[in-house]
Amino acid sequence: METEALEICPYDPNHRMPASRLQYHLASCRKKNLKIAKKMANCKYNTCHVVPIKRLKEHEVNCVNRTAVDDEPFNLPKFISPSLEPNKKLSNTANQIFDPDVWNIDNTHHSPSFVLKTSVPKMLVCESDSRDIKKRDYG
Repeated sequence: METEALEICPYDPNHRMPASRLQYHLASCRKKNLKIAKKMANCKYNTCHVVPIKRLKEHEVNCVNRTAVDDEPFNLPKFISPSLEPNKKLSNTANQIFDPDVWNIDNTHHSPSFVLKTSVPKMLVCESDSRDIKKRDYG
C-alpha cells in the first residue's frame, strides 16, 4: 500500500495532512486562524494553494495548475445593454449583441413586473396521515 504525500498547512506549518484531506483542513484551519487568514489569498487555478496576498500574483504566474487555455485572451464582442443606454438610438439592431444577463428587457413595450403569488395549503398532510383520513372517511 502506497502512502499519500503529506501537505503542510499554510496557516500553521505544524499541521501536516494527506493531500486528499487538505481542502477540508484549510476550511477549518482558516476559521481558527482568522488573523493569519486575512493576510492570505487563494490561487485562482487551485484553491488549495493559499499564499500571502503580497505573493499571489507571482504564484499565479508560476502556478503548476495553470494551463495554456488560461493564457488565451478573450476576444468576445462588446455586449450592449439597452437599459444602460436609453437615450441612444442604435441604427443597426441586427448587429447588436445584447447582454445575456439582462434577459427581462423588452425593446418594444414594457409590461408590469411578474409577481409570484404563493398559496398556503389549507391542511398539511403526510402520506401516512392521508391513509388514516381515507380509512376514517371511507372505512
